[in-house]
Amino acid sequence: MQKVSSGFIVFLSFILFSFHVSAQALTDISDHWAKEEIEALVEKEVIYGFKDDTFQPDAAVTRGQFLAYIVRALELPEGTSAFKDVSPSSSLYKDIAAAKKAGLIFGTAEGLALASEPVTRADVAVMLDRAMQLKGNYSSSTPILFKDAVSIGKYAYESVERMTHYGLIYGRSNNTFEPQAVATRGEAAVFINRMLKKLDEPIVEEDIEIPKPIDNQEVIIPIDNQQYVKVRMDTKGVPLNYDKRTTTTHMLSTDYHYYYHIGYTASPLGSLRVTLRKLDNGDTFVFTKFIYNGDNVYRASVTLPFHKATDYSLTKYESFGKVNQAHNGTFGVDKTSHPTGILSVKNGSRITNEVMMGKNYISHHRQQNYSGGSSVLRELFEERESYSINTDAKKNIVTATMNVSIQPKAISESWALLSKEQLFASTANRDTWFKRTIAEYSSINNWLTADGAYTKLPWSIEPGYKMGYGRNIGRLQGGIYLTMYNGNKERYYRNLVVNSIADLDVLSNGAITAGKTPIFKTEYTSTWLKTPYGLTAPYVDTRMNENAALFLKNVSKSLSIDQLKNANLSYADLLVSQGELGNVIRVTPSSHLIPDYFGLGNQKTKTHVSLNHALGEMRFLLETYKQTGDEKYAKTARQLKAAIEYLHPRWIRSNGDLWYQVNPDLTFAGGDYDNLTLMDLLLSQNIFAETGIPRSAIFDEMIRSKTKYLVKENKSMTSPIIKLLQDQGFGNLLNRTYTANLKTESNEEHSEELPKSTLELLAE
Repeated sequence: MQKVSSGFIVFLSFILFSFHVSAQALTDISDHWAKEEIEALVEKEVIYGFKDDTFQPDAAVTRGQFLAYIVRALELPEGTSAFKDVSPSSSLYKDIAAAKKAGLIFGTAEGLALASEPVTRADVAVMLDRAMQLKGNYSSSTPILFKDAVSIGKYAYESVERMTHYGLIYGRSNNTFEPQAVATRGEAAVFINRMLKKLDEPIVEEDIEIPKPIDNQEVIIPIDNQQYVKVRMDTKGVPLNYDKRTTTTHMLSTDYHYYYHIGYTASPLGSLRVTLRKLDNGDTFVFTKFIYNGDNVYRASVTLPFHKATDYSLTKYESFGKVNQAHNGTFGVDKTSHPTGILSVKNGSRITNEVMMGKNYISHHRQQNYSGGSSVLRELFEERESYSINTDAKKNIVTATMNVSIQPKAISESWALLSKEQLFASTANRDTWFKRTIAEYSSINNWLTADGAYTKLPWSIEPGYKMGYGRNIGRLQGGIYLTMYNGNKERYYRNLVVNSIADLDVLSNGAITAGKTPIFKTEYTSTWLKTPYGLTAPYVDTRMNENAALFLKNVSKSLSIDQLKNANLSYADLLVSQGELGNVIRVTPSSHLIPDYFGLGNQKTKTHVSLNHALGEMRFLLETYKQTGDEKYAKTARQLKAAIEYLHPRWIRSNGDLWYQVNPDLTFAGGDYDNLTLMDLLLSQNIFAETGIPRSAIFDEMIRSKTKYLVKENKSMTSPIIKLLQDQGFGNLLNRTYTANLKTESNEEHSEELPKSTLELLAE
């Protein structure tokens, strides 16, 4: 008699079970004790019926079949190899390969799966145990008291203790376990159902005991009942002494500030502030700020321990590329880069916490005082990355420590974002964001603080420092993050949006939370404005306020914040009032332009008007008119439009490009942006159509001239601009290079990225 291979037996047995028979069609389970569980798994296509519409619930199950049930039930990823006795041609090959990859089966010393052998109850306990540990820390157990406990093999004993504790498998009615009894198909359905139900149960987070500081050099601050942050002065002999605690409420978040003296209270060397910014979704930003007035160099650390954690992974930004810190003619070199990356803390294979780990930023406070105010900024000394991640297998603790350098007469800051959920539900979305952050690092915030994000400032700042950074209103508003959140609802983007609301609230001294829509003041001086106009900080930048107001209004819709739905009205009213106050450049008796910047207090000098600012203000007013129907906004918008059109064709330079600005004496100056003003002109034509205003032939002439100039000079254009040009009938001005680039961008690997919004382009 010819011998039949075990692989062939596995193949035959799988064929018998592989017919997709609906639960309703099964004819032999109506009175079976496992009917409910069988129907549930058949419906989920975890286990199948036979071709003759039977299930045969009392038939034996093989090891390979039971592994296949677990793999399908848990939707485990594919493996790359199986075992010697499972042929690649076997229909069970993929399931057993997945089980091997997941660690559900290790095989014999000879490399065999014994997949065709009947699965015993002891085997079932072991396989279920491994599956449960794969999904979490199910390590509790109960001593077994079965009469036949001594017959349970050593390899399965602890698994039986655990699986009986969690109720996945029980003993027989005579208080025996019968470890060598073969499991039936009906029993297998019950085991798998119990496993799925247990995994679906909400994990009850047990409170941990928040430890006390081991000495006076560290402070421990609870985040919640399962998490705390520890801040320690690692340099010996430098204590931290408690000062006070304050609370600040923002929309959708609350700041808890903890203040400490560095050194002894009688003669402190500086201060430490730890801020927990708790968001409405349960996530928390942890900000630390050391202000040190001494002359030594100190070391400190910020530690985040995660309990009931067995493993971790770290996805670093740098693995997706390197930031090109190229020199920019306006800003110089931006020496910041990006956060470290996302730490995923795991219990088994289940992610229990994620942390976006920021870096350590060391800077010096710089300030120049004037009779009516002062200009404040930071001079960046260093962006520093130093951390360690450790696992204590005995205590089931993963600890992340971010090291902090405290320099003489300097400010040292760090940040982290903690979540009990995955920050990105989609790995593809995460990877896309990481790549984008590297490619566009200079327009995405990375130096986050409880006071707001610090970003690179132009060289024209006063006091003048090449490494000058400040709180730029256009960068504090989170238009980039809001656009991404509206597209795919990722948790991380929402957190950044909520953080941006808090940053603007901090800058406005709580005006947003108080129900007011503030006029945001720029807090650093630009010599580009001071030299010709005598304008110093603080002053009002109209375009920056436009960006912030639009952001807050758009947030109200995306996050359902009714208090912000009219956030644009205060700024629109400010624009309308400038004509009444005489703070305008009169072009004709019935038209005017509003200066880009205007001072506060005694600073009354009128500044220039840039074309992109004027177009932005006009569009902003028309958007507000669409929202409210109030004619005063449309009237001021028409006055701005008429002034821009009256000055044509003087806006167009001899080379076809546009002038950047018109001065108070109606002379023109400055080189225009390559893309920004062209985008403004195109979007203006769109909003004219939306508000019943005829298309502007003069704007078309400016669009045509600007586009021809860019094409002639082989200047780049963004995809949205190319698309708008085509949509508005200017496609004939573009050569094949531009249209080919648009087609290439739409097909490249990052095609899932969302198009940038106007706010994003403005931020750049």
